[in-house]
Amino acid sequence: MKTALKIGVLVLAPILLAAPSAVTAAPEKTAGEAEAGTPRPEKPKSLTVASWGGAYAKSQEIAYVRPFEKETGIKVTLVSHGGTFDQLKQENDAKQPEWDVVDLSAGVLDAACQDGLLEKFDTGDLAGTRDKEPAKDDFLPGALHECGIASVAWSSAIVFDHGAFKKAEPKTAEDFFSAENFPGKRALPKDPKYVLPLALMADGLEPATVYRELETRGGVNRALAMLEKIQDQIVWWEKSHEPLTMLSDGTAALAVAFNGRAFYAIARDNRRFGLIWDGQIYDLDMWAIPKGTPNRDIAFEFIAFSIRPDRLAEQTRWFPYGPMRKSAIEKTGKHAEADIDMRAFLPTAGENFKRALQLDATWWQTHSERLTQRFEAWLANADDEITDGVDAEAENRG
Repeated sequence: MKTALKIGVLVLAPILLAAPSAVTAAPEKTAGEAEAGTPRPEKPKSLTVASWGGAYAKSQEIAYVRPFEKETGIKVTLVSHGGTFDQLKQENDAKQPEWDVVDLSAGVLDAACQDGLLEKFDTGDLAGTRDKEPAKDDFLPGALHECGIASVAWSSAIVFDHGAFKKAEPKTAEDFFSAENFPGKRALPKDPKYVLPLALMADGLEPATVYRELETRGGVNRALAMLEKIQDQIVWWEKSHEPLTMLSDGTAALAVAFNGRAFYAIARDNRRFGLIWDGQIYDLDMWAIPKGTPNRDIAFEFIAFSIRPDRLAEQTRWFPYGPMRKSAIEKTGKHAEADIDMRAFLPTAGENFKRALQLDATWWQTHSERLTQRFEAWLANADDEITDGVDAEAENRG
């Protein structure tokens, strides 16, 4: 690592003004449709976008908000939210939503869509890429939803301390569960959503079959058997900063941690940590539009602008979340302020994404009670105190 990140210094890169992709609202026939010849209403002069705070929101401001304002003349106000379904429902129950665009996790978006809280998308009108490739072929699986479009992915990944391994270093999820070959404590989140799928992938299961396997008693037993292999070497964490602290102070040699925090530990704090992407579990940040906003058309225009490949690539120059468009990944390079190749830190880039599992919040809603009971029973049997799980989405924003 040649250069550490400069804290608090933000230099806006040149803005690329290619023609925006077209995203349109799904047509809705209403009694109030304008008749032929009726002048179209003027565009609104402002837009409110609700997102997560911290460095993540700052990267959105640089990559999306300010360039959109410059190109359209529309003022965008970026506000923070908690990202919960209840908060979104409260917002929707108001006479008129205060948010025009909202950034949601895939699970909350899906629930809100089913509850009728979001506008529908017509993604068929998305502009493609070179050679007239359809846009749907440019987006990674799971990015396009009837009520939203994913911009980026963030994930849990395995992080290890280079200094803890004098000979061979771990390279795979399987290595994480091999204390014999790679001795040292392992820091794991006390949350079955991350632990059980990782254990199965470490045991050779492909990501596409993980959830199907966890629906069976044998699949759960298989995952717990993997945990039993390293039971005496596990230290559990509950807050997302803890695994990096455990690596730094020597409490653990390997850890499962969130990639955003791992990036800052390596790039800003100069920690000698390595990343293992094999078996990563990723979630999505998705743009959506609250039902009933009067600025519906401009909200779609903002989203279309923000998911342009050049805009998504620009965000990676400031924050290590992976673009959900292949053409955007091709445009990624170094950090804006430091000599750091960002592709090494992006969940969706190249080989990083080869054995990745998308966190399926809808699936977990159905199976969580059963699997949590099994997981907690296993923990109790291991004489470990049961505590609350990890609120990953709220804590991983930098």
